[in-house]
Amino acid sequence: MLLLIVTGLGAGNGLLFDCYRLLRRKIRLGYLTTQISDLFFWVICAGIDFLVFFQITEGVMRFLPILFLPVGMVAYLKFVSPYVREPLYFCFLQIGRFFRLLLKFLIICTQIILFPFRLIVWVLNCTMQFICGVFRLILLPFSYCWRLIRRRIWEWRKKG
Repeated sequence: MLLLIVTGLGAGNGLLFDCYRLLRRKIRLGYLTTQISDLFFWVICAGIDFLVFFQITEGVMRFLPILFLPVGMVAYLKFVSPYVREPLYFCFLQIGRFFRLLLKFLIICTQIILFPFRLIVWVLNCTMQFICGVFRLILLPFSYCWRLIRRRIWEWRKKG
């Protein structure tokens, strides 16, 4: 019984590896990020394997279960993986479409919620621009007179 569970655990590792491989096919990572994600993946797999081993054998480790873990993974990758990979890829595509649809829905909801605030900001912006334009028109004769006075003073100082 233990050998079947450990072989199934190896096949589960193979399935996780297929999922990881499909994600890596879609998301192109750089060299360093690939190394870090590979390390992270194998640490997670080792943690799951250790937890299952500890639950099943109550902490007693023998050679045969450790031998059958890679046997189950190789058997999965050799015989089952070619038939599982495409449906798994299709499932990932559907999950991605669902999350994109969910993201669009959340964006629309936030736009609806934030619309009154954006409208207030737009109205304040328009009124401030209008007030600034009115002040410019009011102050235009004064700025023209000031420029004229400065020019006259400059010409007077230049002559004298």
